[in-house]
Amino acid sequence: MSMRPGLLVFGGGGHAKVVIDAAEKSDRFSEILLADDAPETWGQSLLGHRVIGGRDALLALAGVRPQAIVAIGHNATRATVAAWLQAHGFELATVIHPSAQLGRGVEIGAGGFLAAGVVVNCDAVLAPNVIVNTAASVDHDCQIGAAVHLAPGCRLCGNVSVGAQSLLGAGVVVIPSVRIGASVLVGAGSTVIADLADGVRVAGSPARLLSVEK
Repeated sequence: MSMRPGLLVFGGGGHAKVVIDAAEKSDRFSEILLADDAPETWGQSLLGHRVIGGRDALLALAGVRPQAIVAIGHNATRATVAAWLQAHGFELATVIHPSAQLGRGVEIGAGGFLAAGVVVNCDAVLAPNVIVNTAASVDHDCQIGAAVHLAPGCRLCGNVSVGAQSLLGAGVVVIPSVRIGASVLVGAGSTVIADLADGVRVAGSPARLLSVEK
């Protein structure tokens, strides 16, 4: 029987706590190491695990490098750090809380995280480094782009697509077959009933345009 791999969690904030807790409960990893770019976190303990340092400390690791997941909520930062880890020999891990429910044919990209109470239904596809946060749901045949963050309680109906690095705030509802572009921000509690172009910021029920990212 193969040995369980170690896990490196990159991040020292609240989201890292959620990822660590899910990783522990999944019982897939032999040990958990922490790293973070912020020097003030170095040497601190998070749920009983010590932050060993930043990227220089990771480069100094001897032996087989653990699998890694980036536990940072900010989408662009998460994507950048994940790319750095891969470039330096770390394999990205997927962490799934044992209470998450997955339908048949679901695909989850490397570096993805599914929190407690998540439901992902049949034939949904999640690209790498996606966060599906607490009690969010992704229905059948959805397509979720790289480094998207679906905040707690999001509800995506069937055949929805979400472009890379978009953030859907807590409690967002998206009706079936809507297309959401890349780098979109949808404010908490919004209801999305029409397609959204790249880079827009919307809020409300129904969601209305606030601004466009420059």
